[in-house]
Amino acid sequence: MRINRIVLCSGCVICGVALCSGAASAGITISFSDASGLAGEAEFTLVNATTLEVRLQNLSTGAPGGFSNSDQLLTSLAFDLGGLGNTAGDPTITGGTVFTGASSTTLNFSITNVGANSDVSGEWGFGNGGTTGFFSHLNYFSANGAGATAFGATNMDGPDGLDGPQGGLLANPAVVALGGLGAIQDEVIATLTLSSGIADLSFLSRGVTFEFGSDAAFFDVPAPGVLAMLGLAVIAGRRRRRA
Repeated sequence: MRINRIVLCSGCVICGVALCSGAASAGITISFSDASGLAGEAEFTLVNATTLEVRLQNLSTGAPGGFSNSDQLLTSLAFDLGGLGNTAGDPTITGGTVFTGASSTTLNFSITNVGANSDVSGEWGFGNGGTTGFFSHLNYFSANGAGATAFGATNMDGPDGLDGPQGGLLANPAVVALGGLGAIQDEVIATLTLSSGIADLSFLSRGVTFEFGSDAAFFDVPAPGVLAMLGLAVIAGRRRRRA
């Protein structure tokens, strides 16, 4: 069973733009919720021009009929750092790390289980060429192996190498019995190194794609309000500096 949906604007919720130390650091959260119960959230923060932090969380409260234990796992997030399509000179992901979130834990890892704020980079990878289901989004990080390069840390859930959906994100509580499958409950925080600098998060105006399982479900979530919200954040920052 495969679900491939474009989530309309009414299903795309941009939760806010918060100014940190400047306009380039403004954080943007994009989330979606499907009638099936599948749901996810991605919070983007530009740490500096070449470092992008993404908090990815599985917020599912249900799953489509017939979904397996692996299908329920949120395994990938894709976006487009450059212009639409594959354009020479566009920024790419060159490496980084993936850590569990503050309320996260690993489950059923065959080598080592870890708790919150722990390095699980060995279970995730990155890519820049897109893959099946990612629409026009070329840049991504994923627990799946298709087209991805491992971040390159110690593997905690054998075999070595990327073997998603294993290692993907499980909702808390789980919506399908997990059985013995290895997973990370709740969220991860990916810190991505970019090949060249970006000024802000305006690339998110082209939306993002969430993947569940291995090709089990894709949700293409547009974010048309990003540019306007970034503009408001810049104005707010200037007013604070003048005050």
